[in-house]
Amino acid sequence: MSVRPTHHLLASMLTLYMGSAPAQSLENAFTQGSTLGRTGNGTAFGRIGNGAAQSLVPSFSAKPPQSAHFGAAGIGTPAAAAANACAKQRDGTTFDSQACNAIQFSQANQSRRPRFSIAPSDPLLTRARAISGQPESLAGQLAGAYSGCRVEATRGPDVFETAQCHEYRTTEALHCDKVLTVTAVQTPGCSEGQFLTRVTADPCPDCVDYIAFDFTCGVDSYRMHAFSINRRNGRVYHDLGSQIVPGTLNTQIPKSPGPTRIDGFYCYQTYYSQSCSGTRCSIGAWFANPCQRTSFQGLSTFTMPTRLSFTDAWDNQCAALEARAR
Repeated sequence: MSVRPTHHLLASMLTLYMGSAPAQSLENAFTQGSTLGRTGNGTAFGRIGNGAAQSLVPSFSAKPPQSAHFGAAGIGTPAAAAANACAKQRDGTTFDSQACNAIQFSQANQSRRPRFSIAPSDPLLTRARAISGQPESLAGQLAGAYSGCRVEATRGPDVFETAQCHEYRTTEALHCDKVLTVTAVQTPGCSEGQFLTRVTADPCPDCVDYIAFDFTCGVDSYRMHAFSINRRNGRVYHDLGSQIVPGTLNTQIPKSPGPTRIDGFYCYQTYYSQSCSGTRCSIGAWFANPCQRTSFQGLSTFTMPTRLSFTDAWDNQCAALEARAR
């Protein structure tokens, strides 16, 4: 506190003196200003030393409350308390309000004067590097004003350094797995000769027999067997014939001709159809007597048998390690 007021007073006195002095050399001006400043040191020191500050500085105390913070572990708690105490106070112009003004300024300073970054290409840095690399570019301009200054250029010896690096692989034990994933897949299908369903038609309830159509699996097809069944004993009464039909899964087959015989003894025609959605199928069968102009039909719905197949896939978790070993 004893030096800063002297410098302020010296700067003010120099400004007044140099503003009214006639033009002269820089060296003479500096000497006269320094002499004038020293003449006021005694007076300025007398006003701030020897206990005079107690009567001149408002609210001066030889033992301020803040002295208790000296040597403390931290000042976060008292600083927060001081900020909270000043939070409700508006900026004042009295001497006692200066402390709160400073605290409020420190709290809001970041928003009033936001931080900014200086890029490496900023002139503040690029020009400073140029001056530090070649100081005589600036010192040479001042050499004429000060007889005690001289320009010197020094250069240090070149430094050579040899650097070595080593690249090697360490031996380490790594483990990996090759996993075979087997998935069971159910696909619709049936084996040859496997019974699928029976469709019946009863065109003549008073007759000794009725019509039946048996469907069994073939090789990528069906086998339709048409016959009549004796009502009393359930045995085959008349065999009407068999036919291979192209019925497959998820296939829609319209009404198509089956076994047919029209001669002097027999007169009949058969038809079939198929409608499948997934494994759910419906098979229709028709029996017609064109000689008597009669026709009867039946329908049976069944679930298509399925086959179990397997697919497998290898998960080679060692591919990355095998590539490194090559």
